[in-house]
Amino acid sequence: MNCPCGHPLPYEKCCAPFHDGTDLPATAEALMRSRYSAYALKKIDYIFETTDPQTRSGIDRAANEAWAREAEFLGLEVIASRDEGNKGFVEFKATYRTGGETRVHHEKSRFRRQQGRWYFRDGTAKS
Repeated sequence: MNCPCGHPLPYEKCCAPFHDGTDLPATAEALMRSRYSAYALKKIDYIFETTDPQTRSGIDRAANEAWAREAEFLGLEVIASRDEGNKGFVEFKATYRTGGETRVHHEKSRFRRQQGRWYFRDGTAKS
């Protein structure tokens, strides 16, 4: 199976090492892609663990888990990505289906690297 993140690599050689903890994403974009794959594969613990500890308390874990269970993830498009020292920025569109309706979530996300590890900080939905 190709990786849900959109890379042509098989999941086992792409996002799986991040999900199972044997490797760390080297860039903010790699982390964002692995988080998309985690949603697609219902790995909510990974979503929680890769959220910045300073903002983690704002996560509604039950709501995220329910949404991931109900949604069918159809594709990811990375529009822009850049790392600037310990800060990263990724703009993306994630297509998913829920309640019989196909939707596109367009977001600009901010990431932070702490002690060599990238974390999702926050995101702003775009219209």
